[in-house]
Amino acid sequence: MQFLQGIAHRLGALPARRVTWGLVLFFSIWVVLDVFVLKLSGGVAQSSYDAMVRARLVAAAPDPRIVIVDIDEASLARMGKEFGRWPWPRDTLATVLQHIEAQQPAAVVWDILFSDADRLSPGGDAAFNEAVRRSQRSHFSVVRLPRSNDSASQITRAALPGLWLLAPPSPNVPPPVAGESTVAKAATVALIPPALPAVASARLGFNNGYVDQDGVLRRYRFVEPLADGTAIQSIAASVLSATNLDAYKDYSERAGGAFDSRGELISWRKRGDAYPHISFADVFEQAEGVKPVAGQSTFAGKVVIVGATAPSLHDIHPSPLSNMQAGVDSLATVIDNALNRRHLHELPRWLQAGLAIALCVGLALWVQFKSVASLVPALLALPAALLGIGYLSLNGLPVFLDLHLAAGLALVFLAVLRYWNTLRRNYWCSPPSSTAQALAIWPWERSDAWLEGALDRLIDAVERHAPTCRVVVCDANVIWPATLRWPELARFAAVVGPQEAVLEARDKLEPALRRLARRSGEPVLLDSSPNRAELAKTIFMVWATFQKTDTNQESRPKG
Repeated sequence: MQFLQGIAHRLGALPARRVTWGLVLFFSIWVVLDVFVLKLSGGVAQSSYDAMVRARLVAAAPDPRIVIVDIDEASLARMGKEFGRWPWPRDTLATVLQHIEAQQPAAVVWDILFSDADRLSPGGDAAFNEAVRRSQRSHFSVVRLPRSNDSASQITRAALPGLWLLAPPSPNVPPPVAGESTVAKAATVALIPPALPAVASARLGFNNGYVDQDGVLRRYRFVEPLADGTAIQSIAASVLSATNLDAYKDYSERAGGAFDSRGELISWRKRGDAYPHISFADVFEQAEGVKPVAGQSTFAGKVVIVGATAPSLHDIHPSPLSNMQAGVDSLATVIDNALNRRHLHELPRWLQAGLAIALCVGLALWVQFKSVASLVPALLALPAALLGIGYLSLNGLPVFLDLHLAAGLALVFLAVLRYWNTLRRNYWCSPPSSTAQALAIWPWERSDAWLEGALDRLIDAVERHAPTCRVVVCDANVIWPATLRWPELARFAAVVGPQEAVLEARDKLEPALRRLARRSGEPVLLDSSPNRAELAKTIFMVWATFQKTDTNQESRPKG
């Protein structure tokens, strides 16, 4: 315990400016390491970001062109009576595809993988393969494997031409080494390819959900550049190629820039199930000749997404909106964002680091010209204000002002600085060390109590001009809504130290203290160095002289 007290004593004795700017340097180094190397806290703070998304006041309305043909639990139950458990024979999917295609939708998006042949029903595969071959509006999903496996893959653009961007970015390939072929080697892609020939030659897009470390989906990759300068497209970008070519060209150009493996933040709708769902079983029955439900619109001009929300099919993952977000609803959201060019950009990491460091520098400058105590209200207000700015940016702005790092840094910086300021007060408000020198007591009085900022400024002056002296004040800690119980006593302070030090620093201390105090008495010189109790008694007697002076002035006859 004494060892820890000794450390605290030495920390409290450190000069204020050195501590303040030392903390700025320490936190600046930490921010740079964290954002660019360690990546522990840089970027979106997950839980608070999710809460902000759910609490938005303004969110884009869902695109009315998007509709989901839902393989829900009701469809599994109804169709299971005839076709058994999922997966059903693919001629059922062929029937639904032909029915939707006949109504001339804008696109038919399959959030279903066709990576294996149906060995139990090869006729169903043949029927679906033929329906896909005739389809002009279908887009199919593939699963992208980790980029590290690309070199071991044998899948090139020739095998899956519909997976590559229609207008890929200009290749940025290093010049060939002398003696090597001048023909650039085509990039290979690691993925799970489709098993049906017609699907393999159709429009394709990877449909991976790249979740964050906590398993929550917050971002989506629309395109992904490859080693040879070309790029593959997501299923959302594939839909865009058939519905909004101008927006598609924008994604092609962006693919030529720096690749961010995190992807782009998804601009969510207000609810996770914001898009209309039509049961797959209902669509199948309509394709078989059953009349549609009254009031149900056709698929003409729609972007029809065929996917599953049935929990038993396991296409479910957490999102900021729901712990049980269906994958097909997330896909509908990113397609909506692509169609309407809704991009939610993030601040670059270097800018986040710069803002956090600039905030620390600003707080240090404030402390240098004001006091640590003046920042106490900002201990919670400043981080809350920074998070509030981030929340407001989610309500309609195209850029999410991610200030979580700056807010967290400000909170820790202020907390550490305030704790050190407590150690500093303990050091400078302790009695002078035992010495054989005679002491002097220089009493001061101010209109208000010596609290917070005034006490810090008194300590600053003593530290600068009389470092061997100490400050004696009545301990008075106020926590709102309480008030000082004895404000009359808290108005008094004294500078106590060796006589030579007090008298020598008098000319320098007095101008600084005059800005803080109402009046002062003459330094009282003691014959010896008293113990703590005797010193306290003497200081109270010196303070009492102020009261006697006031009484004498009031008792004088007027006129």
